[in-house]
Amino acid sequence: MTTAPNKDLTNKAAMIQHIYYAKRAHQDWVKKADRLVNGLNGYQGKQVDLNVDKSFIPLDSSSCSFGKWFHDFAIHLSRFDSIGRFINRIEEHHNALHETYEKIYFIFFVKPEQKSFLKKILTFNTKKVSELDREKAKIHLEYLKRSSRELLEVLQILEDKIRALDYTELRKFQEK
Repeated sequence: MTTAPNKDLTNKAAMIQHIYYAKRAHQDWVKKADRLVNGLNGYQGKQVDLNVDKSFIPLDSSSCSFGKWFHDFAIHLSRFDSIGRFINRIEEHHNALHETYEKIYFIFFVKPEQKSFLKKILTFNTKKVSELDREKAKIHLEYLKRSSRELLEVLQILEDKIRALDYTELRKFQEK
């Protein structure tokens, strides 16, 4: 994420800006998954972008930029009565996305702890991928993209809910 917005949870504009940055971080993550599956030159190029391996290690949902945003900021929004259930939905979607991505990742890469010491030093943790495995990765990617669209829809609802917060709700939050 670029410059983080103000963390003032009583300021609607700052909260909406947080959501904007979270959406962008998530969309960038999905693009990396797409590049991993389809390669730099699209599927026909069959070349995996090895830079994806370095920058796309976060398999754990709390380690990616979106996950950090969620745990540093969004989780606090659940204190608003009208927003709490949407925060739970965001977390569920985000965890499911990482579970799907993990399936894609391990089609292309060896689990780091399963590499020999010499292999860790001399090579990336890539492995040879069959056409059948590439097709499986494409299916997982389509599911990931569909889940991503659902997550973005929930984030839009969250943004709309924040816009609809009235002054009284913001003040109650400030007092908690």
